[in-house]
Amino acid sequence: MLQDVLPSTRRVVESAKYVSINRTALGEFCGSFSPGDVEIIELGRRLQTWDVRQAIGLVCVFNCVNFCFWAPKGKPKWAVQIDGEMIDGASGMFCALEEALVNGVPLLDARFLSEMTQDQLGRLLSGTTEVPLLNERVRGLQEAGEVLLKHFDGSFMDVVKLAQGDAAELTNIFIRFFPLFNDFTVIDGSKIEFYKRAQLTVDMVNYRLMKLGAGELWSLDKLTAFADYKVPQILREFGILEYAPPLAERVDSYIEIDADSREEAEIRSATIWAIEEIKETLIPRYPRITARQLDDYLWSAAQKESPDRKPYHRTRTIFY
Repeated sequence: MLQDVLPSTRRVVESAKYVSINRTALGEFCGSFSPGDVEIIELGRRLQTWDVRQAIGLVCVFNCVNFCFWAPKGKPKWAVQIDGEMIDGASGMFCALEEALVNGVPLLDARFLSEMTQDQLGRLLSGTTEVPLLNERVRGLQEAGEVLLKHFDGSFMDVVKLAQGDAAELTNIFIRFFPLFNDFTVIDGSKIEFYKRAQLTVDMVNYRLMKLGAGELWSLDKLTAFADYKVPQILREFGILEYAPPLAERVDSYIEIDADSREEAEIRSATIWAIEEIKETLIPRYPRITARQLDDYLWSAAQKESPDRKPYHRTRTIFY
């Protein structure tokens, strides 16, 4: 569960063979840090179109399929055309689902989700190429629909209500009920817990509640970084994460890193702890700063091209 993310990933960091945190570079980053330096990217274009129930439902459906957008080297990346603009990655996924909902596709109907087919989702996400892991995305939506029908009267809003405003509890509800959010691995016999998508969903739910004037979740400070592939990439650009030569060569050569491998666990664990250390260093200047805010800042910064940026690690996984 959420409370186990930090202690379990700390064990990986303390025994790491492939990834280390450079505290000198971390201190330099903190010394020059200003929250206003990066514009936080907002997914979607139609937030004010929806009522609270629709907005929450859409962001939860999105996070059921929000993973693994990268393409092998030399292959085209999946992207969709929205209003004449080609949009890829998570932004493209959110916009595609948003447009489908506007056009009458019943994405917020749990029965529809539970009966989703590959052909249906393939048409909804039709783009420059087939979206990676299409079968896994279909199954994620089917599982979500089944869980909603069985436990939550068919509504993601009822999932949110069960937590009674507690962000940490909402995260644990997602982990407990939805298999697609149960993001952990086992290293040397120990369970290592990450829960990237569950935590990100809660962060995005909170954002929409606030934007639509429906309040704010509490205990958001208990969320950790959302360990994916873009945040460690930019932490490496800043020199905060350092990879041992064998891992660096594989990442920089676009060679896949196996899911549930020690290398992958070390990258994700070090990402979480680098952001925890950045947060603790910045708290004297920014007492209310949280790991999730730093994650949002770094993820948004990573969307801008940089000549110094090395590739991100490639792992085929449904968890990020």
